[in-house]
Amino acid sequence: MAHSQDTRDKVRQLFIEGLPLNGAAITCGVSYDTARDWKTRAKSKGDDWDTARAAYRISDQGIDDLNQQLVEDFARQVITTTRELEAATIPAADKAQMLAQLADAYAKFSKAFARINPAFSGLSVALDTLKTLAEHLKKSDPPALRALHPHLEEVGAILGKRYG
Repeated sequence: MAHSQDTRDKVRQLFIEGLPLNGAAITCGVSYDTARDWKTRAKSKGDDWDTARAAYRISDQGIDDLNQQLVEDFARQVITTTRELEAATIPAADKAQMLAQLADAYAKFSKAFARINPAFSGLSVALDTLKTLAEHLKKSDPPALRALHPHLEEVGAILGKRYG
């Protein structure tokens, strides 16, 4: 199905304004694959949607708000991945390993971000503590790690309020 230029422009606009590409596609009634194709083709013609999105955030919000948005975006991705892992039909040991890897990625992001934004370092330490706890439980008490799993989102929100 061919889509109008207005639809393409609307997907681009929504993405640049901060909506994930799949959300922009759904909002405009197109498939994610179509939107991704438009984005790829636009980049090959010199219209990099990601660069436009970054510029929009900086100009519209300022650097502090941009930093906050980056943290929120990454945290949202972690939460989404955690939810998908909850629903996944894979062995518990594999889930535990994936959760530990996710905690590691979050801790690395936090550490790197703390270098850019020192106010973020408190959250970085808290998240590194969670990572250490998850690694310890993975090795010494996997059932305890599985019991902790449903509470991670809530704990993350509490840490975000306390240190964010």
